[in-house]
Amino acid sequence: MRFCRLLKKSIRFVLGPSGSSRTYLSTLRASRSLRPRVRSFLSSLPILFIATLFLLTFCALLVTPLSANAVPITVTDDLGRDVRFLKPPERIVSLAPGLTEILFSLGLDNRIVGVTDYCNFPPEALSKTRVGGLNANIEKILALHPDLVVGVAGLYQQENLTRFERFHIPYFVVDPASLEKIFETILVFGKIEGVNSTAADTVRQLRIRLDRVRQGVRPLPPTRLLYVVDKEPLISVGKGSYLADLIREAGGINIAGGLEKAYPMLSMEYVIQQNPQVIILAMDADRTLSDQEKRYWDRWSSLSAVRDGKIYKVDRDRLNRPGPRVMDGLEELARLLHPTIDFQSVR
Repeated sequence: MRFCRLLKKSIRFVLGPSGSSRTYLSTLRASRSLRPRVRSFLSSLPILFIATLFLLTFCALLVTPLSANAVPITVTDDLGRDVRFLKPPERIVSLAPGLTEILFSLGLDNRIVGVTDYCNFPPEALSKTRVGGLNANIEKILALHPDLVVGVAGLYQQENLTRFERFHIPYFVVDPASLEKIFETILVFGKIEGVNSTAADTVRQLRIRLDRVRQGVRPLPPTRLLYVVDKEPLISVGKGSYLADLIREAGGINIAGGLEKAYPMLSMEYVIQQNPQVIILAMDADRTLSDQEKRYWDRWSSLSAVRDGKIYKVDRDRLNRPGPRVMDGLEELARLLHPTIDFQSVR
């Protein structure tokens, strides 16, 4: 540091107070009283000037810390694409509510510039620019000048991804089809955005809560349940969905768990045959059954869940969004299936 300061003083002396080497040298050369060794010094000034610049650059490298994110990284998304990042993206558009919640949970509020019409949590998401629903408005996205668009595989048609490529919009697609994939998505976003420690801590806290649920339900008998994603037509959860993981972790037996489709359509004949003990309606935040909903299910009085009055509504946003709040949904689901469970006593 001291050497660099001395070097800068020497340059100011050689160039003169005005900073103009040409004016200063012209004045010196015009003088007839210059001694021979001064003329020799002047003839070597170009070389000295270049050497000085080199040394100043070297000093700057010594005293300037390298950014932790200066090294480019390449990350493979769930479409099998290798996506290269020269630096952490600073203008992100999220095309899925669960991904928006992940980004906010990592403290990336200021980097999010656009979200979908469905992104309503956390409340700060409501202040972000809306870019449409499942069919994102490409013009709105372009106007935001994003350096990254994130989306969920299967929610968007290939033509939308092709449009991103046509307009040279970087995009990264994930497929959080299991609890582990949700954790992996959080870690991948942390890597891309240079917040690895925050992402690792978030996943660590989620795993602690998951382990508590596992310990709490382990000694209890499993409960057969029907998980209703939509009522008309009746859509439930099959293989290939993280919701199947949640049901199993909560101590439930999913009556549609043997079906291949992630979200199969069920007939009431199938439901009556399986005879669920509990029916979970993933609807809105209102937990109270409306009179219309009661009349609908009372028609199927042969079902154990209907006879025993075990039809429950849950906040679909907590369960149906693959993000950090799924653990809130898992704990609620476990309590509905096993009312005696006490997570506070589990360590």
